[in-house]
Amino acid sequence: MYGHGPRSYAVRVGDYHTLVPEEFEEEIGVEQIVVHGAYRPNSSDYDIALVRLRGPGERCARLSGHVLPACLPLWRERPQKTASNCHITGWGDTGRAYSRTLQQAGVPLLPRRVCEERYKGRFTRRMLCAGNLREHSRVDSCQGDSGGPLVCERPGASWAVYGVTSWGHGCGVKDSPGVYTKVSAFVPWIKSVTKL
Repeated sequence: MYGHGPRSYAVRVGDYHTLVPEEFEEEIGVEQIVVHGAYRPNSSDYDIALVRLRGPGERCARLSGHVLPACLPLWRERPQKTASNCHITGWGDTGRAYSRTLQQAGVPLLPRRVCEERYKGRFTRRMLCAGNLREHSRVDSCQGDSGGPLVCERPGASWAVYGVTSWGHGCGVKDSPGVYTKVSAFVPWIKSVTKL
């Protein structure tokens, strides 16, 4: 994000295959990128930014069965207590190459202590720990997935973005869960930037 103006970027919604223009696909220009003021490139803490789209009027994106919003969590909401059905998505590295089609995987949220023990002081209160630690069913995000959502189903059938893919040690490595920016810790900041 550093060294490039917002007009160097575009946001694509409704995409599935990166090389095939799909019916619901739409590319929207970027008006502004707001990186959290406490973020430093040499750290993974405060790893969050907001992108303001450059749409005509108040319209951001055309909603359809393929393009739907997810909810913001409540400030300090604790998804470990309520969320059993969580998924990550992305076009990142699958072990052979970067994927051309959008990949989706279920991923369980893990207790904080798992990442605190594995990553020591690098894991902060602004991060979530997630991944499957069983030997034969490990699921993880990888290079190219960063910035993608970790969404969980809430009681009552709404979906919330609880995490943003941030970092980890390798991809799918034993005893090395993925680390995600904890969106619920940033709700006041998000509201202040977006004027919600």
